[in-house]
Amino acid sequence: MDKGIQKATAAIVLNSLGGGVVPRVGLEYITVGRRNEIGALLQDVELIQAGGSAIRFIEGRYGSGKTFLLYALKNHVLERNFVVSDVELSVDKRLVGNKGQGIAAYREMLRNLATRGCPNQGALKPVLDKWISELENEVEQESGLTPGHESFDIKVSQKVHKITSSLEEKVNGFDFAKVLSIYYKGHRMGDDKLQQKAFRWMCGEYRTKSEAKSDLGVNLIITDDNWYDFIKLWAEFVVKAGYAGLYICMDELASIYEIPSKVGRDYNYSKLLAIYNDVLQGKASHLGFLMGITKEAMEDPVRGIYGYEPLRSRLENRKIAGGAAEELRDLAAPVIALSPLNPGEIYVLLEKLTQLHEIVYGYESRLEHDDFIYFLKNQYARVRNTEEMTAREMIRNYITLLNLTQQNSDKPKEEILYAVEDYNVKSN
Repeated sequence: MDKGIQKATAAIVLNSLGGGVVPRVGLEYITVGRRNEIGALLQDVELIQAGGSAIRFIEGRYGSGKTFLLYALKNHVLERNFVVSDVELSVDKRLVGNKGQGIAAYREMLRNLATRGCPNQGALKPVLDKWISELENEVEQESGLTPGHESFDIKVSQKVHKITSSLEEKVNGFDFAKVLSIYYKGHRMGDDKLQQKAFRWMCGEYRTKSEAKSDLGVNLIITDDNWYDFIKLWAEFVVKAGYAGLYICMDELASIYEIPSKVGRDYNYSKLLAIYNDVLQGKASHLGFLMGITKEAMEDPVRGIYGYEPLRSRLENRKIAGGAAEELRDLAAPVIALSPLNPGEIYVLLEKLTQLHEIVYGYESRLEHDDFIYFLKNQYARVRNTEEMTAREMIRNYITLLNLTQQNSDKPKEEILYAVEDYNVKSN
């Protein structure tokens, strides 16, 4: 591990993992395994960068590493000059709903946009302003004109029009292009209020068409029914603004499975089917989706995705019966089922966590190779098979062990190690 990691970053990683959540920073210091999965998903990214589109589902138990993989991919994709967003679906944010859950998810996607230069979300305004700034720089370099010259604004406006007019032929592209032009107009005139109105519209914050008509002269607003059309338009736009594409990480797809009404679930599954078909049929470009879902929410034949036949017939992995190929995974399939990290990978992870703990607390841990082995053997002994032991559970148990051995340096480490393991066994 790079000992140059900042203490604050190491603390965030440990505190997040100890609390059972995935850290948003420092993932590169604790990533183990998943090389094959990441490699397969990065092939999708290359396709998206070339103008295509892709959609994948990451399936696994709670605590198996779905969210970790989504965040890891997000970091990889940011480094490839993509605009990336992440959203966690919930009761209030779904693909569609009768209380605006779909538009709420869209707003979250726009709020959470990130770029390599603005990795901590909130990147939409910087993306728009960078687009305008680069157009102005192009005019300066091509014509020698400078801001303030009477012809400068005309030439920049011509470039803006060229880009926005190319979007007009897309579904809902005319209004989207018009509001982009209004955003630029606000910039050119120094009218912050006009810019803010355009920004609000693009973020889906207008509630009525009459309000949008009054403020911006457009007859359309972004809603539960049409938000996906605007995600496709954003993917087109960010490429014209100099980025490689748009990549959406959508977690907690299981929230759809938890909808009590079959009508509500099917309504969301129908929206998901429309997105899936659209992406794979080439109707979107420079756009990728990576979705996290639990095994139960995917495969339950009544409430899950596989209970919705049009999706089941598209997503269910083909099984090969018999022979050596039976245990192989097709990493090009729409659904990638996460297998547990193996003991060797967990061992490496324990080493990494120990080093982070040493950095945060400024000490040298007493835990060594034999202690790692003892810990692992006892963790796996708690369950009937390794598939029942999630990485999240093991990480939290090990961080507890690290904390106790550091906080009680006067006690033999064996006493603490045995006590922790005895407690874990009894609690299960």
